[in-house]
Amino acid sequence: MKKTTIGIKQIVLVCFFMLSPFFLLPEVVSRDDNRIWDRSRDDFENIWAARTDTLLTDTLPADSLHTDTLPFLHPLRWDNVHQDEKISMLLHAHRNAVSRQQGVPGYRVHLYMDSGNRARLNTQREQAAFEKKYPDVRAYIVYEEPYFKLRVGDFRTRLDARRFLEKIRRDYSAAYIVVDMINFPEMD
Repeated sequence: MKKTTIGIKQIVLVCFFMLSPFFLLPEVVSRDDNRIWDRSRDDFENIWAARTDTLLTDTLPADSLHTDTLPFLHPLRWDNVHQDEKISMLLHAHRNAVSRQQGVPGYRVHLYMDSGNRARLNTQREQAAFEKKYPDVRAYIVYEEPYFKLRVGDFRTRLDARRFLEKIRRDYSAAYIVVDMINFPEMD
């Protein structure tokens, strides 16, 4: 299934780059008969004239390029997209799921785990001790029945987590890296 998704993405990109010259410019003047090819008309002769004109000339005439129709100046319009209603429902469900998602997949370093009557208190003490030694790294207490766990850091890659683990190895010899949902990284 993953190979199909990659194949579809590649096909869409190739089609976009092949068809973009016809949709990015509002009109192109033909060399043969000085007709203007308009995007709204679909006759083959105008498309061929525009194609041959762009292949034969190095630059476009100054009056054929209008800056108010360049794609980066206007938001993408979806008024001419026709799709199955099921696809719309799936896209809507995906948007809702992503908006409810807390964080992104990443890595944390697991430092401490305890269960029992005083597990929460012991975990909070460990958190305070860690934050005193490493004030620039966030620490999180996670409860997964019956354990209270102390995990630290918000690392996007395993390599970043590994570097930090080596840095704290002297103080926390039993620490290890875990896959977790991390908070969104702060923008610089």
